[in-house]
Amino acid sequence: MKGLLIKDFCLLRNQRKILPVYIMMAVWFTAMHNDGFGFPYMMMMASILTISTISYDEVDHSLTHLFTLPFERKTYVTEKFLLGGILMAASLVFAIACCLVRTLISPDGQGTDLGTLILFSICAGAVIVSLMIPIRIRFGGDQGRIILYAIIAGIALIVLLITKVAPDQQTAVTAFFAQLGQTGLLLLAAGVAVIITVVGYILGVRWMKKKEF
Repeated sequence: MKGLLIKDFCLLRNQRKILPVYIMMAVWFTAMHNDGFGFPYMMMMASILTISTISYDEVDHSLTHLFTLPFERKTYVTEKFLLGGILMAASLVFAIACCLVRTLISPDGQGTDLGTLILFSICAGAVIVSLMIPIRIRFGGDQGRIILYAIIAGIALIVLLITKVAPDQQTAVTAFFAQLGQTGLLLLAAGVAVIITVVGYILGVRWMKKKEF
């Protein structure tokens, strides 16, 4: 596990030219008080960096040689989820540090909202990683991207249909979320994130064990 993590961090060094761009964008969003996009942006970047290590592993059939080493395929999937968690945690710490610096320079009194945003961003990041890793393992690069886009488009279509075609349902859904309150929404988001993470991990392990090289 430790060796796989070291390998992936060495692979991430290959992206040192684009990492400063990610960091500058995060600082920009924070400076512009656009936390609502900045935190999810950082979670998305952490997810993309995690998936990029799988792409590097597949270059020149490197996975074939990688799995000659004494570790199980389950360990490989576990390490990818762990790497995603580490990168998301690092991104979150960086984003919070930027917000603290901004608050010291220009207090905005959004501590409570920021805390809620952080928790929702963690849940969103966990969902993104848990979807992307097994899809990438099962379907590869091009097909994986198509399926991921199809999932996003499907969710957007459902929301659009509820909004445009069934306004009564939209009112009912809005009332349901309003009744839950902030704490209830956080618990619901956390529950969904945990379920998707567990299912994504199980599928990732199963598909990796069946994968042929």
